[in-house]
Amino acid sequence: MHVHASRVGAILTVLGPFTYFASGTNSLSAFIPTIFGLIFLVVAKLASNENIRHHVMHFALFVALAGVLGLAPMLIANGDDFIRGEAERPWAVFSQVITTVALVYFLRAGVQSFRAARNEE
Repeated sequence: MHVHASRVGAILTVLGPFTYFASGTNSLSAFIPTIFGLIFLVVAKLASNENIRHHVMHFALFVALAGVLGLAPMLIANGDDFIRGEAERPWAVFSQVITTVALVYFLRAGVQSFRAARNEE
């Protein structure tokens, strides 16, 4: 599971600077995915300790769920405009989509991990 945290962390950490420079704006909100990414990278590092892995992975899943729930209203409001190519801030919506996909991927991996652990018991 910590491998998935590393993957998501790497993607989100790079996504922030990429969208910041690609969009050409001076909005620091472009770095929000980077904050999430750094959290996931720290979690992945902490998860190498077997004694706390269970706890940090639960924390990471909570962060992922909070992120998806926070992004959902924005994607619902801006998704149609983005698809039609009429989004006011297309790079922001692009970043929101990639962040949501990465977080949902992590949540799915977490659910699969919980199921596998439950079956081992």
